[in-house]
Amino acid sequence: MTHQAADAVAYANGMIELSHSFDANRFLAAIDRDELATLTPHLQLVHLKSGQVLCEPGEMLAAVYLPVTTAISLQYVSSGGMTLEVAEIGSESVVCDDVIGGSGRMPCRAVACRDGFVYRLDRRVFAAAFDASPVIRHLVFVCVRLLMAQVAQITFCSRHHVLKHQLCRWFLLAFDRTRSIEIQVTHSMLAQMLGVRRETVTDAAGEIQKLGLIRQYRSSIELADLDGLEKMSCGCRAIVRDEMKRILSADSGVPAASRA
Repeated sequence: MTHQAADAVAYANGMIELSHSFDANRFLAAIDRDELATLTPHLQLVHLKSGQVLCEPGEMLAAVYLPVTTAISLQYVSSGGMTLEVAEIGSESVVCDDVIGGSGRMPCRAVACRDGFVYRLDRRVFAAAFDASPVIRHLVFVCVRLLMAQVAQITFCSRHHVLKHQLCRWFLLAFDRTRSIEIQVTHSMLAQMLGVRRETVTDAAGEIQKLGLIRQYRSSIELADLDGLEKMSCGCRAIVRDEMKRILSADSGVPAASRA
């Protein structure tokens, strides 16, 4: 389904969500007009459900995904089935082998964090555009830097900070991406991303709720006090957010001709 059929996608899924132009994803917005024109016929705007798995470790990524209103969680899976989120890719980037480092086989699980839209692109079309365009190769390099900025800090956070502080970090980073105080997520999904038992998440979220910082519902969490969450957070959110802003800001001042 093409971009022009976005309203039909929203209606078919029983949702009220506006259609999106290509510049809703930063990667597409930064591509030269002529190069975007070659990709446009192949872009499909599709809706992902929260928790939908795009790829398991060891599998090939079926397509390239450019998030618009959802984010893709990258999770490493142990031999015993334990999981840990190391990064999320949102509308600032692209989910593809060249960014994640799959080289044909994914090293991690890719899961939609919440309901929302992505542009889907055939991996062969993207590979041809990558080979032909210095600008696209440069943008992929920027996306790798964005990913590594998250991986380093989130790995440190998961090792050294208590769970309720990690939860606050996760809530605030989700808010940064969506600008919405209602985050569609369950305790089971949070446990999967933070690498702990669901009951442990329930206890920690209960402590945060007692402080009036969040309100919990069946399949979503409302951020009731952003300032309070910021104070309780371990500070890793600010480090990740500021480093990603620095990378994007530095790249925005580089003309396409210089990138080439």
